[in-house]
Amino acid sequence: MMEGATLSVQLMGVCFSLIILISVFLMVKAKMIREKYSLVWFLIGLFTLFMSIFKDTLEWFSNLVGVYYAPSAFFAILIACAYLLLLNLSVSMSGLKMHNKTLTQELGLTKLRLEELEKKMNAGEQH
Repeated sequence: MMEGATLSVQLMGVCFSLIILISVFLMVKAKMIREKYSLVWFLIGLFTLFMSIFKDTLEWFSNLVGVYYAPSAFFAILIACAYLLLLNLSVSMSGLKMHNKTLTQELGLTKLRLEELEKKMNAGEQH
């Protein structure tokens, strides 16, 4: 009974991994996600697939770090990946916010210069 349950969990892991990999590939193809961000998702999908297929590797890693239940180590690794992904997105958002601020300031200065030029042109036409 235990072997069947383990195989079932292993198949679910493989299916989940393939869904991630195929979804990310299709999103990149449809230009819904940039390649820069898809790389992280591909790595997570490949890692999950590798660990699902080669469960002995997961058990070896669990023993190495001192975790009794191997799936717990697997979920801890996935949670760490999620944190790294969130950190990556936070850095990207911060950069975009600074870039947006710079563009807004440049647009304001451009509008100011345009208004000054229009005033000079209107003053030149009146004389």
